[in-house]
Amino acid sequence: MKRNIHGLVTVALALVLGVGCGEEPVSQNGETEPIGENEEAVSDCLVDATKELFITDLSVIQDARASGLGNWSFGHVVQEMAKGHDEQAFIKGFMETWLQDQTVDGLTIKARTQMEDLVLAPWRAKSADGKTYDLDKAPMSLLAIVYRLDLRRQKNVGEGVGEGRMIYNVHGPDGRPLQFTMIFEYKLPANRGQSAESWAREFHALGALPFGPDYNARLEALTEKFVSAKAWQGMPPGSVLNQLRTNEIALTLGGPEPLWEMRQFEINPQGKLLPASAGLTPDLVHDNTSLLADYVRENERKILAGTHKVGPRFKGQPFNGGSARVPSRDFIWEVPGATEEVRKAFSTATCNGCHAGETITTFLHVGPTRNSPETRLSTFVLEDQLPFRVKEMKSLVCD
Repeated sequence: MKRNIHGLVTVALALVLGVGCGEEPVSQNGETEPIGENEEAVSDCLVDATKELFITDLSVIQDARASGLGNWSFGHVVQEMAKGHDEQAFIKGFMETWLQDQTVDGLTIKARTQMEDLVLAPWRAKSADGKTYDLDKAPMSLLAIVYRLDLRRQKNVGEGVGEGRMIYNVHGPDGRPLQFTMIFEYKLPANRGQSAESWAREFHALGALPFGPDYNARLEALTEKFVSAKAWQGMPPGSVLNQLRTNEIALTLGGPEPLWEMRQFEINPQGKLLPASAGLTPDLVHDNTSLLADYVRENERKILAGTHKVGPRFKGQPFNGGSARVPSRDFIWEVPGATEEVRKAFSTATCNGCHAGETITTFLHVGPTRNSPETRLSTFVLEDQLPFRVKEMKSLVCD
């Protein structure tokens, strides 16, 4: 039976965006529950997925706030990040990294020069002077606004109050969506008396409102609490964003070797948004090698507990990938000598394992729907991640 997010909400189930690099991909107890006839999900404490946790309704993503410099637009979130710095230098420094090879922790991320013809040149052409990147003309559209309450106690990262995410689709010269997404992943502020519980209750309150003007106004007030530069006054530049992640094949389509690639960006102490190592993901050259086997063997207990980290170097060699390349939809990490339990735990925690064979996902957990403005979600998100997210939300908002 075909499932979609709106059908799931009719039984008051909760949904959050699927996992990615550096995040724990399964419920902490490893259990799943059936979707649909779930007695807990239809108990007195209801959680409305599309209003509280994973917001993709067209009344939101096509609202005026999502275009131009509206408060849900790509232009606005970048503008807020660039506050206190040269705005054009900030966006140029980020967007033009695809045009030249980048070195991250001793590893090279190869240039993808199609970025110029597909995205950058058309963007400049629409800008007032034809030379700069006017943020109100950015070729990105909103796919989803996501509340990741489950990441408040992420084992590899530490304690926090969760994440807020703004997810965008990049568009080509003809205006059609490319196979190219960008996810801004914000650490929710824990200052001014804000806690995991207070954030959960504010998002949960959205569920009582019908989609429409009042709902959008309340949601806007919430997103501004983590997107706006005012929310981060007095904090170091890097505190604004946990990371920005991109996932695309558009920049190599039509070439001799089209290849999905995920990149990660972080704000450095000088306030620049620059390439960083992909979380928990060794460079692809280490797949099925003795070096990887040594790493996994030495970190087996941490891998199973979800507390391991993948550093920039291991045994004197560059190790953590500057980007995560996905050679096929069936890709999984092979680890010589490891048990299947350990191998799978390690592989699923990586960017490229999680977006391919380990979750039976065709690269994107969230993306555009072909010939439709609606947002598409992977089966892994809908059927594997759902039960744990339900419990997590209820643990904070249900008395």
